[in-house]
Amino acid sequence: MDPVLEMRGISKRFPGVQALDHVDFKLYSGEITSIIGQNGAGKSTLMKILSGNYQKDEGTILIHGKEVEINNTADAARLGIGIVYQELSLLNNLTVAENIFLGREIVNGIRLDNKKMNALAEQYLREFGIENIEANKNVEIYPLAKQQLIEIVKVLSHKPDILILDEPTAALTNEDTERLFRILFRLKEQGICVVFISHRLGEIKRYCDSGTIMMNGRVTANVRMEDVDELKIIEYMLGDSFNAYEKEIMETDRNAQPVLELRDIRLKDRLDGASCKIYKGQITGFVGLLGAGQDLLWRVAYGAVRADSGEILVNGKSEKIKNPAQAVRCGIGLLTENRKEEGLFAEMSVLDNIALPSLRFFKFSPFFPFLNYRRIREKSTAYSDKLAVKMSGINTKVQFLSGGNQQKAIVSRWLLRNLDVLVFIEPTRGVDVGAKAEIYKILEELAGEGKAIVVISTDTTEILQLSDRIFVMCQGKVSNIIEGKTDEETLARLIQGKEATV
Repeated sequence: MDPVLEMRGISKRFPGVQALDHVDFKLYSGEITSIIGQNGAGKSTLMKILSGNYQKDEGTILIHGKEVEINNTADAARLGIGIVYQELSLLNNLTVAENIFLGREIVNGIRLDNKKMNALAEQYLREFGIENIEANKNVEIYPLAKQQLIEIVKVLSHKPDILILDEPTAALTNEDTERLFRILFRLKEQGICVVFISHRLGEIKRYCDSGTIMMNGRVTANVRMEDVDELKIIEYMLGDSFNAYEKEIMETDRNAQPVLELRDIRLKDRLDGASCKIYKGQITGFVGLLGAGQDLLWRVAYGAVRADSGEILVNGKSEKIKNPAQAVRCGIGLLTENRKEEGLFAEMSVLDNIALPSLRFFKFSPFFPFLNYRRIREKSTAYSDKLAVKMSGINTKVQFLSGGNQQKAIVSRWLLRNLDVLVFIEPTRGVDVGAKAEIYKILEELAGEGKAIVVISTDTTEILQLSDRIFVMCQGKVSNIIEGKTDEETLARLIQGKEATV
């Protein structure tokens, strides 16, 4: 069978970096092909060339055996290539339908035909089996997972022949992920080529037909998924066998005072008397179905959301935390799943991103309100070195770092601020398997230094690997507390609100 798409000898160089080095890549009709590799391996650069966002330095692109030139995104769209990026392009102040038809609005005379756009958008959503999204509602009312599905429908509405999905499941629940792949299997049956980029090897193995594995801008292997296991894929990704992360469980000292206690936190229809105690030196995991309240509870603790009632105690003392600034003063730091929107200042340097919350501690004196930039640089560099942030220098703009290194830069920020409680929502979302292991090691070391670490994750494997204790939430309250080790089947049953089998 001849390939629908063939990329031959593709090379791309950026200043100081050979991003792609004579890469070959093929796509066949009716297959889901994954591009696999660590951050910086070159997979996104390759797809940006295919989608017209970058131009190749060398190489040839053929579609159905005919050489084509893709100089911009319009060329790619004309050739039937659609791409869904990890960073959403939706406009929150527009409706779902307006986002789907953005740039190709339907008009009736000189006015927008909102009725027709709404009807067509509803039809697209139904076709792809997506429920509980209304076409005439603003995008901003929907959680990130549903916004991701809207973004995918937006691209699919163009009816592409080649569909590229960059980390499409990073924000999705297991249920939404299965819904997405039902859509992709339907597209396969129609002969559409699907490119699936993900760091979740379990999904790749389960859903993809083939894979192109990359490392340092080169292809290390082309595989059929039935012929390889996850360890073999990782070996191709990293160049050698991968040592899985192992954790020693830290038992709770019942005589110790909790560094943080949340008592009977309530928020109408969302939190129903949730309580927990957090101890220094432990990693505490929180898990539950989407909407069970696990991330919302910690946004309350951080002062980003106001609860209707409840009490927050820090080192045994009741505190009124009404905003994030007060939470930080109480020693609580939050790293959200949306690091680009809620954690980073993309246009600023790594130095500035690390130092900003701590600037008031670097005055020459209370009576001489000028900053000691030498000390700021020394301290920020020390923490970025401690966490091994990979960058060309501390003045590098943070937007040029990989996802894992951006995450480590935010951790460096809170270490410089010397906080006691560090809360991570989806700490490894969008990072590769190598960076994930590094982050796990960092969290373990921070707990070993006496920090209280809280991890909220939809990845049950991650929760099981990291946590000394696990709080399972269901319908806004803590339904179970797991001490010590357990297995995925038990945890899955508890998350679903079922009793664990013995």
